[in-house]
Amino acid sequence: MISRLFVYFALGCVLAPAGFSQDPNAAPAKKAAPQDQKTFLPSADVRVGPGDTIIIQALAADEISKTWRVSSSGDLNLPMIGRIHVAGMTQDQLEEALTARLRKYVKEPQVNAYVGEVRSQPVVVAGAVQTPGTVQVDGAQPLFNVLAKAGGVKDPGPTVTVTREIDHGAIADPQAKLDADGSSTSVDLKLQDAVDASTKAANFMVEPYDRITVATVKQPQMVYITGEVNHPGAVELVTQKKVSILSVLANAGGLTRTAKPSNAMLIHINPAGERTTVARLDLRKVIEGNIKDIELIPGDMVIVPSSELKTLMEVASTSALSAGIYVLARY
Repeated sequence: MISRLFVYFALGCVLAPAGFSQDPNAAPAKKAAPQDQKTFLPSADVRVGPGDTIIIQALAADEISKTWRVSSSGDLNLPMIGRIHVAGMTQDQLEEALTARLRKYVKEPQVNAYVGEVRSQPVVVAGAVQTPGTVQVDGAQPLFNVLAKAGGVKDPGPTVTVTREIDHGAIADPQAKLDADGSSTSVDLKLQDAVDASTKAANFMVEPYDRITVATVKQPQMVYITGEVNHPGAVELVTQKKVSILSVLANAGGLTRTAKPSNAMLIHINPAGERTTVARLDLRKVIEGNIKDIELIPGDMVIVPSSELKTLMEVASTSALSAGIYVLARY
């Protein structure tokens, strides 16, 4: 008799279904994630993104207990439950959301959800980098690595800013601040540290869905005047997009006695330092009001020659964009 009872007990242990517990009040054991998948979703670190595959196991809900692909808009469209936006959710949040929806149809639903394949964990990189845009990361990554994925920095300013939406959690850094609209937190880091892999800034952990902005160096917006004027130099446009040629001439102290304004030239030089436009300009008619004043834009250069053609050619062959040019005024 004793041996038979022992055999029955042993068989019962072997054949017990998953989730069986000797304690009738104990919660069912959580199912292990399937072992044939490429990647699993850590509950605290990685968030669901568009294109990811989600494995759902729900008791008494066979309709949704399978593998699903998250749409490009970040949604799952499931039987019974319908459409649910899951992009940005952690594993725990995903399970809670699915459980809440299932309560309409299943009494005390039990749901396990896993990421089977990670396809999208985007970080937006903007500003002074080689290839601005979206890069994909595999969980949290050091800032240095994410900048490298964007091709590294290009003509950067002094700072790099990491911004994280409140929905994805606040940035856990003493220097982080809440943005004006309250929807995100951000932290400013020194760029010279961010590109040095040995520093704390370079190892700042960037999360999926963060935004990185590398500050750009603001190039001065200059209009130049040279040649036969009393004070050759430049006018910097700070708040204005244009300035009249008469205003530039006035800031240059007017014409010299040897100037020949009827043979002036107007040249436009693009940000790469290349001449893209060359035109002859009768500056005397502008001064006398016989033709309308001309609006100049950044990169324009007015060249006023003397009566000698040689002087005009010499001035035209030089660049007024050299370092140390005198700034006559700012508008």
